[in-house]
Amino acid sequence: MVKENSTKKITNYRLDFSIIIPTKNRDKILAHTLMYALKATQNYKVEFLIINDGDNDIVLPNEITAAITILKNPKSGVASARNFGALNATSNHLIFMDDDMWMQPDNLLALQQLSSTHSNCCINLNWIYPPTLSQQIKETQFGRYLEFYGFTSLKGWCKGLPWNDNELFEINGITSQFLYMHKDVWKSVNGYNENFPHAGFEDHDFAERLKKKGIIFYIYPKSYLYHNEADRVEPKSWLARKMRGGETRKYAVNAGYKHLALQYNGIKILIYNACILLKPLLFFCLTLIPNFSVFDKFYFSLINLLLGAHSFEGYTKKTKTN
Repeated sequence: MVKENSTKKITNYRLDFSIIIPTKNRDKILAHTLMYALKATQNYKVEFLIINDGDNDIVLPNEITAAITILKNPKSGVASARNFGALNATSNHLIFMDDDMWMQPDNLLALQQLSSTHSNCCINLNWIYPPTLSQQIKETQFGRYLEFYGFTSLKGWCKGLPWNDNELFEINGITSQFLYMHKDVWKSVNGYNENFPHAGFEDHDFAERLKKKGIIFYIYPKSYLYHNEADRVEPKSWLARKMRGGETRKYAVNAGYKHLALQYNGIKILIYNACILLKPLLFFCLTLIPNFSVFDKFYFSLINLLLGAHSFEGYTKKTKTN
């Protein structure tokens, strides 16, 4: 077990990067992430600040513990966890990284080269699912759903937006899944808005405030990470996250981002309320659909119905922000 430490600082040499990883109850996933990260950064001077946003202490293999610092988030939520990590970071070069991103040896080299020629900016590197996970999900209908709708790559997530496979390009927003910026950029807007209840639209808010400060956003598509969502490739956990995303979206709307508002007519409200009541039955129906590609279209339609219902449930949830 790693003892959580809120005071450890590295001050006796210049660090190339401070890598900030918020995490909540994903110790096994986090351990794999850190094994890849330690190997990928062995030629660099970095610090790993693991921000524990969960209730329990983080338990990791002994070979990892000496190379990292775990800090207990004094508040709650991924936005506050990132801010707490940035406040404790020793380097002026920050990388915000999710706890399921597998770093590769070329990632930091790419960032060093790009940051030396591009200032006042945020840089996202590219990501895809690991080959083994990509192969594994092809064997399930839900995995084929994720692949069909582009959830297994950053390029898929950016569907409909400008994309360039060959060189650094500007984009209109950021994702904190793996995001580089100078500490002054983070400071310029006082960090992430910690009032967002869950992960999702805090990135949108952060980007909008950064744009007002003249910050430019880039994606560098030629340097990849692997996004290891091995524990999130089944319908119930994936849809639960989408419901939390709906709740966060409603907070963003109430905070002034009216263009993000979702409109529901009377028929959709009736359908989605019925789906919420019949949720156990609908999940049971998913298990009855034979796992053959000929049935995928029907399976995908049922998942999309559940997706709409979960987003609606989160968006219309009665909270103090509504």
